[in-house]
Amino acid sequence: MGAKESAVAKSSGQQQEEDRTTPDVTFFHVLSSKRKISKKEANYQEEQIERKEIQDQSSSCCIKCKFNLGDEKKCHIVEAEINDYGISKFFSPKGDGMLPGDIVWDFIKKTGRKLDYNEGYVIDEGAKEYQCKDCKYYMYYGNCLLIKGDFTPEMSCGFIVKIGNRTEV
Repeated sequence: MGAKESAVAKSSGQQQEEDRTTPDVTFFHVLSSKRKISKKEANYQEEQIERKEIQDQSSSCCIKCKFNLGDEKKCHIVEAEINDYGISKFFSPKGDGMLPGDIVWDFIKKTGRKLDYNEGYVIDEGAKEYQCKDCKYYMYYGNCLLIKGDFTPEMSCGFIVKIGNRTEV
């Protein structure tokens, strides 16, 4: 099984810090406040989209958003359960603004605070090519620059940024 479009959108791309968007700034605020935006405030709506429409490049839905955690049915910005076909005013597709992991890195540089383990959406084994060993923030000996805790190369989190993508570490 291939990685979901949201995994690709949040882990690779040509985003740069000067390209920060409104959803990126909102995500930084969520990290600072430790409080997500309500579905109502985010104008979250659940769409009835056919599977073939999802493949259409013009279709906008959570499955194509860089802030989507599809397996967890969560969003980095919007609180409560979401689904792949929902959409909020914070929808941010691949290539739009900064990568979530790079936003977290910017947050850490500015605040000096790594994310707690439970804030990282850590799983024991990530999809092929989306594991800690594939992330530019993973350091040997099980350390991560973004999240407190010990990690094995097979693990993954919600902020993986594939090696060779954007902000320099």
